[in-house]
Amino acid sequence: MELRDLKAFVTLGEVLHFGQAAVRQHVTQSALSKQIRRLEQELGGPLFERSANTTRLTVLGRALYQDACALIAQSEQLARTAREVLAGHSGTLRIGFGVATNILVPAALARFRATRPQVTIELNDLSTHHQLLALSDGKLDLGFCRLPAPKGWHALPVIEAHFVAVLPASYHAVGSLADLVDQPLAILRRDKAPSFYDHLMNYLAQSGLRFRDIQYVNDFAAGVATAAAEIAWTLVPSSTTIAHPDVLTLPLTEPEACWTIGLIRPPHSTGPLIEAFWQTVHDLVHR
Repeated sequence: MELRDLKAFVTLGEVLHFGQAAVRQHVTQSALSKQIRRLEQELGGPLFERSANTTRLTVLGRALYQDACALIAQSEQLARTAREVLAGHSGTLRIGFGVATNILVPAALARFRATRPQVTIELNDLSTHHQLLALSDGKLDLGFCRLPAPKGWHALPVIEAHFVAVLPASYHAVGSLADLVDQPLAILRRDKAPSFYDHLMNYLAQSGLRFRDIQYVNDFAAGVATAAAEIAWTLVPSSTTIAHPDVLTLPLTEPEACWTIGLIRPPHSTGPLIEAFWQTVHDLVHR
């Protein structure tokens, strides 16, 4: 069954005049008649009763007319949706992000949706490791991850980050990590953020200091709470919200303690929506 034949049926069923229907369909009257006959043969019965002066729907025609109208409307909506998606004005965008971009991402989304309000955004709060897996598997379109990106991937640097030591308020005399080697240290479990954990362990190893009492927490907020309770001090990214009166902070800004967060995507992740969001983030960070 051809869609153009259904359109001919719907148009003729609306105007009930072969000449007018042919004009609307931009075909000759004989061509319209052939379309109707072809559809009637497929459906197994006549759709119209035609006399010298009138054309009207048969019982079969009346029974099928509303369903045919719905099918035509759905096909037209399908075409409109396709045009909107191809133009980057509709569709779904799947984005990964982490704690380092919890301010940048909302700002970028607000700017993006100001011109594309019909786009559906799916946000996924994931570590760099888990974002890379999802991007590789096609489960994410874009990700805000720790750089460098895998070889051959597209990358746009967006934020510089560094470690921050969060200390109990009673540690007011501490001036460097060397003053903390005998104090309990709480760090994020590796399975929660492998890239962060590995960088942190490498940084501590390069410092030459031995931290003997290491505990593990499930998130950065728990680490801050642990410091506030004077159970242990902790190390978190500079983007972590640290709004507690019972802690002190010690920024660590030497090169080994710093890293870059970028917007990344694999080579197969392309399309007008992805390109548009990429440009939005570029304009935001380079304004």
